[in-house]
Amino acid sequence: MHQTLAASRKTSNPCNVLALCSRDNPAILTVAHRGFWTATAENSLASVRAAVAAGVEMIEIDTQATADGRLVVIHDETLDRTTTGKGTVSALPFEVVRAARLKAGAGGDAAGVTDECVPTLEELLEEARGKITVNIDTKFTRDLPQVMETVLRLGVEDQVLVKTDIDPEADRFEVLETDWFGKIPHMPMFPVRKGKFAEDLRRIEALKAPMIEVKFTDIADLAEGRDEMERQNIRLWINSLDVSHCLDFNDTRALSNPEAVWGALAGAGVGAIQTDEVEAFTNWLKAGAGETGRAWTR
Repeated sequence: MHQTLAASRKTSNPCNVLALCSRDNPAILTVAHRGFWTATAENSLASVRAAVAAGVEMIEIDTQATADGRLVVIHDETLDRTTTGKGTVSALPFEVVRAARLKAGAGGDAAGVTDECVPTLEELLEEARGKITVNIDTKFTRDLPQVMETVLRLGVEDQVLVKTDIDPEADRFEVLETDWFGKIPHMPMFPVRKGKFAEDLRRIEALKAPMIEVKFTDIADLAEGRDEMERQNIRLWINSLDVSHCLDFNDTRALSNPEAVWGALAGAGVGAIQTDEVEAFTNWLKAGAGETGRAWTR
């Protein structure tokens, strides 16, 4: 029988998503985008092991189905950038996808070739079991039921966070009607509307979100939701990825001025930061950035 989310929140297991996300946990969470790929290969089993070795709390990974219905872990619609193969993942049989080898780092024409192959979602979740939490980005909504079935069948729902886009103004949230909701922690994603962040947080209360991922156009708007997030015990996730377009709060600027980016986000109440610069971010935290970060829940 699957553990209820309420019971799961009370566990002390460091690989428990709800315990990690709780605002009772004062740490700012490090989320390694597509695993710790700068040291290995994007979305690889090696990137999971590297993240675990680095002490990262969570990895974000991408999954989609092959033509014959096998869930594999890869970001792009095609094999071209990140592997030695070519073609559209959803149009290829698993054996063809599996025959490709992952390219080092973020891939590309000049990247070296590794010994790693494209992992299945099941393989990656087994690699992460008991070691690190996993945020799953399902690339196509059509694959979501199969992703949830896999998580529940493996019994790793306590260390998995699944995210989907939602519209806070919707009359109903379709995710509430799924058979997995309430069994697997769910993170809604939506943009911050100026002057309406607290209102939108109240609108989504039925989702019982342990964490939300948002984009903003003014960092000052985040403060409006602080009291409501505290009331609902919601942690705030922000991407500092260069492609996330939250103004100039990005990894590239953070490398030269971490306080202006990661420090400012922590000061605004952000409790989880997804980054491509895992080493720099974790070093910043270890160097005492937490003086800013420890105040994030207040």
